[in-house]
Amino acid sequence: MSKKQVIVNEWEKLTALSNRRLSVQTTTTPLKFNWSIDRITIVGKLKENLYYHRGNDILILDFEQLMRFNENNGYLESVSQNGWKIVDHFGENIAYIEMLKFQKGYGRIDFNPNKINQFLASSMKNFIHDLFIEPHFSRADIACDIIDVPDEFITQYRIVDPISFKPIYGRSGKLETAYWGSRSSERQVRLYNKKLEQQAKRKIVPKEIETWWRLELQLRRGKATDWQAMVQESLDSFASPHYLPISIKHIDKIMITGLIADHNLWGGLARHTKYKYRNLLKQESKNDELTNHLRETFEESSSELKKELDTWLQGLDVSEDN
Repeated sequence: MSKKQVIVNEWEKLTALSNRRLSVQTTTTPLKFNWSIDRITIVGKLKENLYYHRGNDILILDFEQLMRFNENNGYLESVSQNGWKIVDHFGENIAYIEMLKFQKGYGRIDFNPNKINQFLASSMKNFIHDLFIEPHFSRADIACDIIDVPDEFITQYRIVDPISFKPIYGRSGKLETAYWGSRSSERQVRLYNKKLEQQAKRKIVPKEIETWWRLELQLRRGKATDWQAMVQESLDSFASPHYLPISIKHIDKIMITGLIADHNLWGGLARHTKYKYRNLLKQESKNDELTNHLRETFEESSSELKKELDTWLQGLDVSEDN
């Protein structure tokens, strides 16, 4: 099977989950929402003795010896003194594994389950099980691909919590990526133009796809454990001024539009004023059709997402911190 056909097949799976229609004037094409686990990190104490089968022989190796033994085999490449990356047959990075520098005897593996085919996924699960003593789940990225919501519509949206906001604009002056929260925090929300990203990487995007955005939550430690509540809480704060009720005063609409346009303005408001406008936007999100589609499709997908996480963790405790 060619790489092009693989990508087309993956795209068909991506867009098959839902075909809901957003009944707003800004779009006339069927919308699609697909939730997935985009990244997983597992940390644990490395076993001192790992049994490696080579033909009829069984070698007893420690973790570093095992990695060195398999370097440059076409799938495992050394990238640092303590780290290695696993690549697929196209040479694309699908996982990173390392010995932790500041926790002697511990290691972590970080990977995107969507990039691992079924055979390697099964092998990876066994590898994780054989590699670690008392591993724990320290990060999960939960993502939703949003297909065919017009760019000018979705770029209105903000997370209206009192956290840092970093927008990135393209040469055209249009928003391409937005971050809420710092990268090192327990929760960071990211909204970005996935179609542009794929085109920049010279990936195939079917011509019938007009727009493709991704809403992604990077959750760490306790937030990762409580991922379902974190997604729901984040969607309660995902809002735009598009559906503000007619009853809201004109001056309040002007204020909200300004706060949406420049998130830094939140910092200059008095506490009670900040609460007032955050509450108005959170109330608006309950009636926002796009946000409600996200809520509904997440609810439909959450059992499958949980099943995937449980399968990767093989029933191991996920409540510990990194």
